[in-house]
Amino acid sequence: MVQRNMPLKPIGMPFCVALALLGLCFSIMAQQTAPKETGAPADSMKMALDAKTISLMDSRCAGCHGGKKPRMGLNLEPAKLVEAVKDIRSRQIDSLKLVDTQMPEKSYLLMKVRGDKGIKGSRMPDNAPVLFAGEIKTIDLWIRGISGSRRGSMTAPSAADSTRTR
Repeated sequence: MVQRNMPLKPIGMPFCVALALLGLCFSIMAQQTAPKETGAPADSMKMALDAKTISLMDSRCAGCHGGKKPRMGLNLEPAKLVEAVKDIRSRQIDSLKLVDTQMPEKSYLLMKVRGDKGIKGSRMPDNAPVLFAGEIKTIDLWIRGISGSRRGSMTAPSAADSTRTR
């Protein structure tokens, strides 16, 4: 290894002060532009989650649960989605709601896509590949958002989640 005997030039005090002020400015700007912690998901995150869920339900569920005669009378098309599931009793197990706003973890819609023990019929989607873990997490978070629940994780699923195991 070659060693050089070059003297290091001292960095001047004005440069150090300028660098510190620049860092302070960036810190202040970041605090002013960061979303405020309100205890609820940011509006933009909720809108993105809504859009992702609507797209997911439209592509993976509305083929059977849509149109003039949706399977089980359950229309999961985008325009009817929330109205069709929010606090609506399941036709398979009437003691459970499709989306239970009081107990989101007991939502039958979520139980059906996860294939939980105790569901009637088969795991959804029927006659199609099961949803990826990230897709199920998206539905879970969406249900919790409809419910206003802060229980459970409210972090958005990562892009990697939609490519993981089914």
